[in-house]
Amino acid sequence: MWTPEPDEALQRELDAALARPGALHVRPPRPVELAGEEKATGWLWGQLRTTDGTWLGLATIHRGRFFEGAELGWHPAEDLRALG
Repeated sequence: MWTPEPDEALQRELDAALARPGALHVRPPRPVELAGEEKATGWLWGQLRTTDGTWLGLATIHRGRFFEGAELGWHPAEDLRALG
């Protein structure tokens, strides 16, 4: 399966986000969709278990058209669904 290669700017953002204690890289990144939002898909890059036991996923999410850019952020794991 094809997986994206982050550009330098995204790689810096990923490195900073995944420098948090307990954060882990997801390799290769996995395609996901964000539950509850129509046409919100992207790539899962990392995961983190918070001190209260909640799992978060670090994903770049494209809302709407794929070429309109993506937002990198932490999302509750139950809101991310694997694609493919």
